[in-house]
Amino acid sequence: MVPTFAMPYSRFAADYDATVGRPFFEQTRDFFERLVRKHRIKFRSAADIGCGTGLFARYLKMSRGINVVGVDQSEPMLQIAQRNCSGTNVVLLRQDIRSLRLAQAVDLITANFDTLNHILMEGDLLRTLKRVAANLNPGGHFIFDVITNCLTFGHSHRYVRRFNESRRRVTQSVRLDPIRRLLSILVSISFPDQPRPIVERHTERVYSPQELGGALHEAGFVIRGIYDAATFAPVGRCPQRMVVVARKKAFMRPIQTRGVGYDLSGV
Repeated sequence: MVPTFAMPYSRFAADYDATVGRPFFEQTRDFFERLVRKHRIKFRSAADIGCGTGLFARYLKMSRGINVVGVDQSEPMLQIAQRNCSGTNVVLLRQDIRSLRLAQAVDLITANFDTLNHILMEGDLLRTLKRVAANLNPGGHFIFDVITNCLTFGHSHRYVRRFNESRRRVTQSVRLDPIRRLLSILVSISFPDQPRPIVERHTERVYSPQELGGALHEAGFVIRGIYDAATFAPVGRCPQRMVVVARKKAFMRPIQTRGVGYDLSGV
C-alpha cells in the first residue's frame, strides 16, 4: 500500500494532544513546578517557544495570570493552540525560533518536547540560544528539555508506538542514525474509510551535553541545573533526555522590538 505523504504536523496536529501531546504536557508541568520551587524562580512574563498546541502556554497563563506568548512555526499546530488557549489572552506568534523576535523581553522562556532537537543545521543551535537570550530580561531563565546523543534503542535503533482513536490509527516509528546523530520519525495516520495512510516524516538532531553547555555559555547563559527527564534527578552521567535550567547573565541587555511576525491571537 503506497502512502500519501504530507508536510510535518499538517495532519498530525489534529491527533497530537490525544496521542503524545497531553501525556507529555502533564509530565512537563509537574517537573516544571518542582524546578521553579527548587531554584526559586520568579517571573512576571513568559514565552513558550515551540509551543505546539499551546497546552503549556495556556497552563502558564492560567496558573500565574501573567502575560504569556506562544511561538511555533507550524500553522496547523497554532490553529489547535488557538482553540486550546481560547479566552486566555495568550498571544500566539508564528515564527522560526532561530530568528525569535518578541514584542518585548520576558522573564522566562520555556522550550518543551524536543523543541531544540528540531534545529538541524550546524551553527543554528547557537544562533537560536542567542535569540533566546536576546528576548530575555537580564537574569531571566530559560528552561528546556532536549534529547541527547546518549539515546539508544538497542541494536535495531528503532521503536514503534501505536495510538488508536475512534476513527483513525496513529503509528509513530522512530529510527536513530547514531553516526549522523539524526532521528527519523515517521507518523502514519490510517482512516478506516481511506485505502492509503497519510505519512509525515519528521527529523530531529540529538545533541551532546558538551555542545549544549558550550553553546549556552557562548550565548550568555549560566547553567543552574541539569536533570534526567526520566528520573527527575540531577544528572551524573549522560541521560537520554535531559532538562536544563539556565539563567541569562544579568549584564546582558534585552531587546525591545516591533514587527513580531504572524500574530494568530485574533484568529
